[in-house]
Amino acid sequence: MYIIEATSGHMMTSNSSLELQENPKFFRHDSKYDCLVCKEVLKEAMQTSCGHRICERCIAKLFEGKSEPVMCPANEEDCEPQCRTDITPDPSGRREIRNLKVYCDYKDKGCDEVVRWKDLQGHMSNCKFKPITCPNHEFGCETSLTSTNFQQHIQNECEYRQKECQFCKIFVPAKLLQKHFDDECLVVQLACPYSCGSQPMARTELRNHMETCPSKPKECRFKSVGCDFKGTDEQVQHHLVTDLNKHLENVTLYTANMEVQSIGIRRELQEVTAERDQLRQEVNVVRQEMAVMKTNFEKVQNSNKELKLKMVSLTERVIHLEKQSENAAKKDVVERHDRDVRTMQTSLTQVRAQVVQLERLSLNEGGRSGSGETAPAPELKRRLDMHDSQFAQLDVQMAELDLRFQILETASYDGTLMWKLRDYARRKQDAVQGRTLSLYSQPFYTHRYGYKMCARVYLNGDGMGKGSHMSLFFVVMRGEYDNLLPWPFQQKVTMTLLDQETGQCNLSDSFRPDPTSSSFRKPTTDMNIASGCPLFVSHAVLETAKYVKEDTIMIKFQVDLANLNHP
Repeated sequence: MYIIEATSGHMMTSNSSLELQENPKFFRHDSKYDCLVCKEVLKEAMQTSCGHRICERCIAKLFEGKSEPVMCPANEEDCEPQCRTDITPDPSGRREIRNLKVYCDYKDKGCDEVVRWKDLQGHMSNCKFKPITCPNHEFGCETSLTSTNFQQHIQNECEYRQKECQFCKIFVPAKLLQKHFDDECLVVQLACPYSCGSQPMARTELRNHMETCPSKPKECRFKSVGCDFKGTDEQVQHHLVTDLNKHLENVTLYTANMEVQSIGIRRELQEVTAERDQLRQEVNVVRQEMAVMKTNFEKVQNSNKELKLKMVSLTERVIHLEKQSENAAKKDVVERHDRDVRTMQTSLTQVRAQVVQLERLSLNEGGRSGSGETAPAPELKRRLDMHDSQFAQLDVQMAELDLRFQILETASYDGTLMWKLRDYARRKQDAVQGRTLSLYSQPFYTHRYGYKMCARVYLNGDGMGKGSHMSLFFVVMRGEYDNLLPWPFQQKVTMTLLDQETGQCNLSDSFRPDPTSSSFRKPTTDMNIASGCPLFVSHAVLETAKYVKEDTIMIKFQVDLANLNHP
């Protein structure tokens, strides 16, 4: 989040405590009261040193994108170049402007009053044409009206005016009164809908009566087979006798339909059974395949034991190298290692020369042996084996020193990481295809015994930025001196994509760590969860000549070291 603080060039205090109504309709006014910048009537008039007027809020617009002084906007012969300090309040002009004549804002509703601008608010608060909200708005009326037709509306026109039910004495909106009578009123007297001859009764009593009314229609017992006859008990009994043949016909049709449905169900059951048997066979095949896969997996697990042991050994070596990096980073140690490397290179050259000489000697001896002379001495073979062993040891030492020098060349102890990421196109393609989703930078430190950190980048984006942006994150790593440092990590972090063309269009984002986030607590594993910006820069902006040069991008991380207590 970026917070932009803006300050004005002038601190203004009005000569009057009155607040003017914004943008009124002026009756008539002289053009001398118009702002030379916005061309509207002056708001909080300011005066230039050459006597012209502009609005206070137009000062910023006048100087926008220009260096001081600027020419007076009047552009007359006697105009003078203006600085911000040359433009001062104009109390006289403000007083004249407050006395200009304006129409009431409710002119279109019938008000013809013309008042001074400074009196407009007072007039509008008491204007008889001021819109008034209908008092029934809480019941749904959205009409606004003036005081002249207020009474007529609320007494005769408003659909939401409250009317009293003549039966239950409850007030309901006028437009809902009929619905209240028909569906809701519990006191209104209603006749039985079954015409049983009983006296009208209240709706609450009627509901109970309808459940036990002797005239309530009964349904025919053959309803389930298609008969929809309804009537009293006597009518239903008579119907059962007179319509016996129709009931038998309905039962016959119902039975036939049930038989057809039964045939269909049996056919579906057969199909389901066949499908079930087929699925059982497929399950058995899958089980057999899983058994084979399980056996193969166990073989792979056994074959991986040796690889895991090698990985553990390699990890131990890496940890050992990290522990030694501090001492290796000292200038005298680096120089000593450089001398050691040169000495070993010299020794290696001498040993190689000796080996060449011994090989020639061996060939000569071999030739003489083939002629029937004595074979090479055992001492020669022993010396060759010893030199081979020395060569192997030197290769291991050279590899370890090369790794340590690579770390020393890029290690930073001032809170700054300069990450040069080569082969951008190939690495991004790997990210798009899912082979390598993210990349980690080399570690860097706030100081010699400080926090250990690194950067992490998703070239094809992560989360919201996946597929459209490059995502950039900051990672706190477990270091050797974490027990001496204050936690959580609270230093401001700035991430920058460097402009390699002109150096003037660097893209930056910064944040202060959230003390409650686990990303900035003391690490319990090799590194904490990364925290940063998933939408750091879009691919459309990134993949230009400014930021990708010779298939390489440059990323800079800067950790603010202010108020950081070193152990």
